Amino acid sequence: MKKEDFISICKSQKPDIIVQKHIIEDETFFFTNVVPKKEFDFKKDIANILNVHIRDIVIVGSGKLGFSLKPNNAEAGLYLFNEFDSVKKSDLDVGIISSSLFDKEMKNLYDFKGFHKNNWDNKNSFAKYTLKGRIAIRFLPIDFKLTDEIKKAVEKYKMEFGREINIEIYKSWHYFETYHRENIKNIQINLLR
Repeated sequence: MKKEDFISICKSQKPDIIVQKHIIEDETFFFTNVVPKKEFDFKKDIANILNVHIRDIVIVGSGKLGFSLKPNNAEAGLYLFNEFDSVKKSDLDVGIISSSLFDKEMKNLYDFKGFHKNNWDNKNSFAKYTLKGRIAIRFLPIDFKLTDEIKKAVEKYKMEFGREINIEIYKSWHYFETYHRENIKNIQINLLR
């Protein structure tokens, strides 16, 4: 999809439709233009490794659309829609929507940290995301051993695609869609300025 088309869609469609149609269902830029015809195999392999359903795996971010939906770091309301691989090699962001995987990782973290040893550098960032129904793996304690399955999936495709693979685990579709819908609403507000 072209940036201009997406901006036009943002101006004319409701956020929930944009999320469901263009972020969840539309073709994935990365698997259409960078590594063609491998999306099914990628998702099926990740699903098998993590013991989730293939439909619970969604490619998001610039790998999905071909451009980033993140606001500019210096100016929060400025959306530059940076193109995939334009400034530096883009990460491939993967959302896993699985209540059981979410609960398993939270239990593993609790068991690892225990009741009293619950401090680490990114604890507040991790907590902020967890309250929004998602585990942002990048904010886990450095010494926390991810479930072997997640590490296996990330490392396998990091080697194969030659880029970082970021996995975030969402508790449910409600949290996944709400996060992306709110982001689309922010984009819409900023496009009206």
